[in-house]
Amino acid sequence: MRLGWNPTRRNKNVGTKAHGHGSDNKLTIPGSWREWKFFYEKLNSYVIVPRTIGTRELRFFVEPTRPDWFYPCTVDDVCAVLSHCRPEALTSFDFIVLRQPTRKQRILSPVWGRAIFSFDIDKHSGPAIVIEAQNLGSFEWHRSVDPEDARELDRLRQDGHNVHNTRRGIEIRVTPDSLRNTVLYRTLLHEIGHHVDYERCSEDEWDGKTRMVKEDYAHRYARELKTLLSSQGKLPFDPIISDDSLQADGLAREWFCLP
Repeated sequence: MRLGWNPTRRNKNVGTKAHGHGSDNKLTIPGSWREWKFFYEKLNSYVIVPRTIGTRELRFFVEPTRPDWFYPCTVDDVCAVLSHCRPEALTSFDFIVLRQPTRKQRILSPVWGRAIFSFDIDKHSGPAIVIEAQNLGSFEWHRSVDPEDARELDRLRQDGHNVHNTRRGIEIRVTPDSLRNTVLYRTLLHEIGHHVDYERCSEDEWDGKTRMVKEDYAHRYARELKTLLSSQGKLPFDPIISDDSLQADGLAREWFCLP
């Protein structure tokens, strides 16, 4: 005999995400309301490496890597690429940040690099390019691919990554060489493109651009610059890694090489 009306028996959303189930244990990147900093501006420890390229002085902030992680390019590699860039590129940012992402950051916000227009750390503030450490673990994409995803997959194939379909989606397997191609010869130039685009726009013009328009400009900038430097024989080049240079800068070789 039914003693009374139980609304939970009539609600099909009980115990589901639509009813709030799991909202209290959702995986998120920790933050603090006490400071207005994004997670990529928080480095546990770092080494500052000054470099002069032409007449421009830049600072590199290099964070130590975890075991099995490494930066696909060295500070000297980045400087070699920047030395061939147009003057407008070198004046559009102040810092290069090589950072080690946490496991949560890698899961929730995986990127090759970032263009940051206001990077603040300790007493330093200015526009920056962030390059993230990588490992040799494969990663997966969802099976549903839009036109922009398809173009990015083509770019990854051109970089040398092994892209193939699996039962669950698209698996991308990386190598040290393919990571170097993506980070040094494409991502670095891509993020420079964002800074150049930002510098040539007013605040209203920049805010009025959609994400797709901004990405299209950066991709085009990187593609044209890479094509130009490749035709001049300046790209690609062998990794520049010197124990003397690393020691002078206070850097460890294992941060840039596989263990």
